Amino acid sequence: MIEYVGIPEKPMFTGFPEWRPYQREAVRFVINTGNRFTAFNAPTGSGKSLVAMAIAKLLGKKVYYLASTKSLQTQLLKDFPEEVVVLKGRNNFNCLIKENTTCEKCMYQHVKEHCPLKSSCPYYVQKEIAKDSQVVVWNYSMFLTNQKFVKDFPKAELLICDEGHNVESELMNFVNIKFGYRFFHDINLPFPENDDREHILSVLNKASEIIGKKYVTAEGIIHKKIGSGEAPDIEEIQVCSKWGNQIKKLQFFGSVYNSDNWILDYFEDPRRWGSYISFKPIRVDNFSNYLFDWGNRILLMSATLPHLSILCSSLGISQESIKRLTIPSTFRKENRPVIFIPVDKMNRSSWKITLEKIISFLIVYCKHHKEKILIHCVSYQVADRVISASSLFEDYQIFYHKNAKERSDSLHDFKCADPPAILITPSMETGIDLMGDLCRVQFILKIPFLFLADKQIAERARIDHLWYVSCTIARLIQTSGRIVRSPTDWGTTYILDSCFEDLIKRHRRFFTSWFLESVYRVPTPYSNAANPTSEDWLTMLNGGKLEKM
Repeated sequence: MIEYVGIPEKPMFTGFPEWRPYQREAVRFVINTGNRFTAFNAPTGSGKSLVAMAIAKLLGKKVYYLASTKSLQTQLLKDFPEEVVVLKGRNNFNCLIKENTTCEKCMYQHVKEHCPLKSSCPYYVQKEIAKDSQVVVWNYSMFLTNQKFVKDFPKAELLICDEGHNVESELMNFVNIKFGYRFFHDINLPFPENDDREHILSVLNKASEIIGKKYVTAEGIIHKKIGSGEAPDIEEIQVCSKWGNQIKKLQFFGSVYNSDNWILDYFEDPRRWGSYISFKPIRVDNFSNYLFDWGNRILLMSATLPHLSILCSSLGISQESIKRLTIPSTFRKENRPVIFIPVDKMNRSSWKITLEKIISFLIVYCKHHKEKILIHCVSYQVADRVISASSLFEDYQIFYHKNAKERSDSLHDFKCADPPAILITPSMETGIDLMGDLCRVQFILKIPFLFLADKQIAERARIDHLWYVSCTIARLIQTSGRIVRSPTDWGTTYILDSCFEDLIKRHRRFFTSWFLESVYRVPTPYSNAANPTSEDWLTMLNGGKLEKM
C-alpha cells in the first residue's frame, strides 16, 4: 500500500478556499486504502466531486470520471476548468466535409478508407486532447460504448463512478437489447407472432441475414462514390448508418445473450407500432468488467450506495476487495425535515382512491400556502391525474411535462417562475438542483418502488427481495435531496404515501442515519381518526405536533 501522508491543509483548486467538514479525511481514507474498490457514501452537498478531484490530483496519473448526466459533466468543467477534459459524443460536432451534418453521420465510419480531414475533425481532436489529459470526464453511455467497441483509451489508474448507486442500471441499459415493430417492418419481416423464445431467435437470425445484405449494398454505394471523388447523399449515409448500427446491435446481442439468465419481454400493441421484444439479463454482475477492467482502482460515490452486501452482489465485487466510508450530513436536520403525513396507501389495489385523497389535501394545502412546490408523482399515470386537477390549485402557476423531451423546458420555466408555482413531475428524483428560493417544498406522493410490470425487475426481486427494497429506499432518499443543497439552504419534504411507515419499520437498517434523523410523523388527526379529512391533516400539520420516527 502506498502511503500518502501529505494531504494539503487546503484544497488545491481555484474556487475552493477551504475543505468542508470530512472532505480532507475522506481524501486521506480513499487514497491510502490498499483495496481496489472504495465505496464513498456521502450525503447531498458534502462535496463528493471535490474529494474525487483531490484524489485524482494527488495520484497524478490517468483518471476517468464517469457522470450520469450532461449537466453533471458541465458542472465539473465549470468547477475544475483547468483540470478536466469533458468528452462528448459525435452528434455534438459538425462534420468538416459535409455541411449541415454532424460527425455522427460521418460517411467514413462505414468504409475502410480514412477520412482525409480526420486529423482536424473536432470529434477526434477532442479525443486526442483527452488522451493527453490526466482527468477525463465521460458519461456512462459513451464510456461503455467507446471502451467496449473502440478501445482507443488506455486503462486508468483510477475510475471514479459518480452516482455509484446507478452503476447497475447503467450496465443494464447498455446490455439490454430491444427490437421494436419498426425493426422488423423495415426489412419486410412480420413481427414475431408469439413470445416463443426459439421462434423469436429464429426470426432474428433471418433478420441478421437480410440486414447484412442491405448493409453490404449500402456500404458499396458509399465506397464507390468516395472512390470516384463524389460525396454521398445524406440519405445514403443515413441508410448505411442505420443498417450498420443494426448489424452491430445483433452481433452484440449474439455475444452476450444467455438463455438461462436472460428475461424475454414480449409486448404486442394492437396498433402495431408500439410492439416490441426486449432481452435483459436478470443480473449484470457478469458485465461489470465492461467498466471495472478500465481502472486499477475504482471509487464508487453516492449519497445512497446500497448496503455493502447488496452492492457487492449486484456488481460482482468480492467483499474482501472493497472498503466503505460513510460520512454524516453537515446540513442541520432542522433545515431539511422529512415529514410523513400518512394519508393512505398508494399501493396497486388502492392507489386511485388514495390519490383523490392526496389531491384534496394538496388543494387545501395550497389555499393556505403560497410557495414554490415540487410534486413527485413517480409515474406519468399519477402525474396525469394531478395535472387534470391542477386548475384547483388557486393562484398557482402550473408546470409539467408529458414526456422526457419536455422535461428540461418545464424545469427551466419553473426555476424562472415567481411563487406561487407548482412543478408536477414523474421523473426528477435525481440530477436536478433546486437550491434556495428555487424551491422550498416538495411532496412525494408515492414511494418509488421499482416497476414490477417489468419482467426483469420482477424476476430479480423474486430471487433477491432485499435488492428490491434497497433500490426503493435509494430512490426515496435521492428524491428527498432535490431542494436542500447547501449548509445554509432549507426546505421541507412531505411523504404522503402511508406505505412509508411499513418500509421504515421493516427495513430501517437500509436507510442512512442522516436521513433518519430528519424524519418526523404527523400523528393521525384525533378529530376523525378512522377517516381524517384534508382539513384534519392540515390542522395537525400546522399545529406542529410531530412525532419522531
